Amino acid sequence: MTSKKNHTIKHSPLKLIIPSLIMFNYPSLGLSAETLNANPAATKLPTPTYSRAPMAAYNFMMDDALLGNNYEKPVWNVHDTIGLPKWLSFGVEQRTRYESLSDAFKGSQKGVQSQGGDQQIALQTDFWLQAKFNKFRVAMELMDARTVGSDLNLGKTPETTNYTPFPSNNASVDTWDFVQGYASWADQNVSNSGYGAEIKLGRQTMDLGSRRLVARPIFRNTVNNFTGLRARVIAYDKWQFNTFATVPVVRYPNYNSVTPNPNLLNNTKWDEEDFNTWFSGGIFEYTNLYKDINAEVALYHLSEGDNPLNPTRNRNYLTPTIRFYQKPSKGKFDFQAEGMGQFGTVKYAATSTYANTTQRHEAWSSHVEAGYSFDLPWSPRFYLEYDYASGSSHWKNHDSSGIDGRFDSLYGASDFDFGPTGIYGAFQRSNINSPGYKLEFSPTKDLSFKLQQRLVWLASANDCWGGNTCTAATTPALVDGKSSFVGDQLGFTGRYNFNSSLNFDAGWYHLFKGEFAKSAHTTKNTGTYLTGVTPPPGADTDYFFIQSQLRF
Repeated sequence: MTSKKNHTIKHSPLKLIIPSLIMFNYPSLGLSAETLNANPAATKLPTPTYSRAPMAAYNFMMDDALLGNNYEKPVWNVHDTIGLPKWLSFGVEQRTRYESLSDAFKGSQKGVQSQGGDQQIALQTDFWLQAKFNKFRVAMELMDARTVGSDLNLGKTPETTNYTPFPSNNASVDTWDFVQGYASWADQNVSNSGYGAEIKLGRQTMDLGSRRLVARPIFRNTVNNFTGLRARVIAYDKWQFNTFATVPVVRYPNYNSVTPNPNLLNNTKWDEEDFNTWFSGGIFEYTNLYKDINAEVALYHLSEGDNPLNPTRNRNYLTPTIRFYQKPSKGKFDFQAEGMGQFGTVKYAATSTYANTTQRHEAWSSHVEAGYSFDLPWSPRFYLEYDYASGSSHWKNHDSSGIDGRFDSLYGASDFDFGPTGIYGAFQRSNINSPGYKLEFSPTKDLSFKLQQRLVWLASANDCWGGNTCTAATTPALVDGKSSFVGDQLGFTGRYNFNSSLNFDAGWYHLFKGEFAKSAHTTKNTGTYLTGVTPPPGADTDYFFIQSQLRF
């Protein structure tokens, strides 16, 4: 690992991969001195700088095989303390988050009280081990994700009920399992050509493009991972191409219709690959296509099948995307525009009467933003943004003549666009029509803040608010409201970096509920109203979190 004196804290933009939209949450990549020396073509790039890692277990990113180490080395680190050899990397990370939610909007879950608050403590512990042998690497990541202190509604125990409103599901809990385990080969300068190449085989996580469709979630307590082959080629100052063929890894015990009440905290079961489902694709990214405008095009294919423990909606999608963007720079305007289409077939439901009904799927989504970074103290950046994701106009049409128009964000992340997930997660990239703005500023290099506001309508007022399915189990799963206006979300977050090993993060979000959120009803997939379920309360929702991240 590079010595500490070389890890100057500067916030440089990513040259090739990470979009400008999420530079506050997801730091940029720079080339290491080793990479610059090995690749003559790479010397055209600026001197590399290093940034603070995000508030999540990201040790696996500490040493990119082609781009080098982009994160600052933890000042307290196991590697140097116990004198490990240079070819062996070992790291430990632990995140603790307390989160609280009052006046929940999730009326689809049993036992929701009309008033009152809910809370939990989410814990994420991560171990990373990697060995390098010339151009070959073998890596392993072990993670424990769990919750404690969750409210047990109605006095029920975890063994007998989905204690609501926030059961410990697979978005929060995946106890002691292997997130990654792979072997790879990488050459930063193949045959002195100036091109770098990498092949990775095994279980792995992925962040591609804008991360809206393929991502390792940062805020969520558990991560997406896949098993298969990934290959990439990079011309350091021009372009990069990624391609992959994988099967998704299912987190077990699973939380679905087959096992609706699993005790995830006390019944450990190894995660397994779902060999009935294939996820593949490719993304081509080009730097400075025209002046300082960057571009990328991608195509993803999802072919989903059922297994006995994991019934699915048999999604068979092709999802093409295109994106143009300028990276933020002091005293300059920047922009981002991304369009995503989606075509194929899908079943109306994974289980129930309509599980065998296949419908045509046609959906689309877009993200547009325009910003300006002021050349002033505190480095303020202000930008306007707009997100749209289609919904189904006739979601109650259960026969094969129906068209499913609800956009599916595949394995993407949503927190950097729509706010925290965890026990909140009010909005996703599905059936949404939402303008907003963000203001970011940093009084010091170790202190950063973000203010954001969004007005949220449904793209289709007759469709669900919440997810890419519309069943009684979906959250919030509210339909047939008096209007399509869901509400006005206001959020404020801040981060303090004590040093490169210890960071703190906190935030508050307030949802001013609109007519839809106040008046909509929970439904089954048949379109009939559930009985014995308290409608969502009319009071506005408040969500608060505070978290720490410790790295060794």
